[in-house]
Amino acid sequence: MKRTTIMADEELLFRIERLARRQGRTKAEMIRDALELYVADQEAELPLASPLMNLVGLAGPDAPPMDLADGRDEELIRDSLHPHFGFTQVDDATSG
Repeated sequence: MKRTTIMADEELLFRIERLARRQGRTKAEMIRDALELYVADQEAELPLASPLMNLVGLAGPDAPPMDLADGRDEELIRDSLHPHFGFTQVDDATSG
């Protein structure tokens, strides 16, 4: 942890100290917990950077990995090969 200093209203600090005593905790613990809850709440309200991030976790933690390929890789490669030149594109007007 890293030490920091904050400015707070005396009444608020008194309330934090009173709660800390009742719960047998330190004022620092109370403030850390309050900050953690506040930040988590604020982060939950912020929109994600990309709408695609909404898809993360949709399948659930126990879902098996999915293969999104359509299974046509070999067909696409085969159709793009020139019978004599492989992947080379040959313009019919210039081929011999």
